[in-house]
Amino acid sequence: MAKKLKSLIVLALGLGLAYWFARGIDWATVGEYWRHANIWLLLVGMIFINLTMLARAVRWQVFLKPITTVSLKDSMAATVIGFGSIFVVGRAGDVVRPILLSLRTRINPSATIATIMIERVFDMSAVIIMFAVNLFFINLSASKINDLQRMRSVGLLMLVGVSFGIGLLILLRLNAPFVIGVVEKLLRWLPGKILGFVVGLLNHLTDGLAVLLNLRELCKAIGYTVIVWGLITIAYLAVVNAFGLDFSISQAIFTMGAGLVGSLVPTPGGSAGAFHVAAQKGLIFLAVEPNLAAATAIAIHIISFGSPFVFALFYLMREDIKLSQLREMMVGKESDANFSKSQVTKPLASNSKTGVER
Repeated sequence: MAKKLKSLIVLALGLGLAYWFARGIDWATVGEYWRHANIWLLLVGMIFINLTMLARAVRWQVFLKPITTVSLKDSMAATVIGFGSIFVVGRAGDVVRPILLSLRTRINPSATIATIMIERVFDMSAVIIMFAVNLFFINLSASKINDLQRMRSVGLLMLVGVSFGIGLLILLRLNAPFVIGVVEKLLRWLPGKILGFVVGLLNHLTDGLAVLLNLRELCKAIGYTVIVWGLITIAYLAVVNAFGLDFSISQAIFTMGAGLVGSLVPTPGGSAGAFHVAAQKGLIFLAVEPNLAAATAIAIHIISFGSPFVFALFYLMREDIKLSQLREMMVGKESDANFSKSQVTKPLASNSKTGVER
C-alpha cells in the first residue's frame, strides 16, 4: 500500500510539473523550431551522450578496484542498462545498475551500491565545481547582474560544502574501523540480515573511499570524471546550437546545471516534467524566447535520457534480459543471498575471475 501511494505521489508530481511546463507554450511555434533544427548537431549530441557510458563504465572499474575486479564488458552492460532504464522509471532505475552487476558477477550488492554512492560523490562534486566556477565567467545582460551576484554567493557556499564533504569522507576512510564499530553498536537492535547489509555497505564504502588516498587511482577517477562531464557539456552545446542558439561553453554549462537540478526530482520518464521546467527556466534566464527554450529543453531531455534507452534496448535483447526482471531488481526481489544465475538466462561475461566475491 505504501509503495502504491509513493508511486501515485511521484506520478502526480510528474504530471503536475509537466502541466506547468506545457501551459502557456505555443506548441505550433515549438513544432516550427523542431522542424528547423539541425539534425546533424542533434546526432552529435546523441553520440557524445552515449560515449559517456563507456567513460562511466571504465571509471566504475576504478571505483570497484579496491573491492574486486570487474571486466569492462560487465561494467559496460550494467551501466548502459541502468542509465537506459532511468528513461522509463525515473531515478528508481539507479538501483538496476548495481544490482545487475551483482547478479552477473556474484559480487555482494552492498559492494556495488557502495561504489555507486562514491560515483555520486564524484559526479555531484564535478557538477557543483563546474557550475559554481562557471558563474564567474558567464556573460549576462546588465539586468541580470544582481541575480548573478547572488548566484555566485550561493556557488561559493556550494564549493565550501563540497570541500567539507570530501574532508568528512577522508576522515571516514582514515577512521573506518572505529566508525563501523560505533554504527554496529548503535544499530544492533536491527534484525541480523538488515544489520549485516548496513555494516557490509559501510565496509565496502570505506574500501572504495581508498581512491581518495591513492594518488594514482584518484587521478584516474578525476580524469574519467572530467571526460564524462566534458562529453556531456559538448552534447549540450551541440543540442542548443542545433536550435540556432549561438551559445558559448559557459552558457552550455549553465544550461546543464539548470537541467540537472530538475533531474534530481524522481519523476517517471527520466525526471520528465521536472527536467523540462528546470532546463527551460535556465534557458529563459539566458534570454532565450520561451517557446524556443521549451523546444530546446525537450530536445535535451530526449538526447540525454532517451538515446541511452535505445542503446539499453540493444543490450537487453542481446543479453536476453526481460523488463520484468528489471522491475524485480528495483524492488529488491532478486538480490537474495545466493545470487542465482538462473534468474538471468545469459551471463554477461565468461571470465570467472570477475565473479569472485571479496
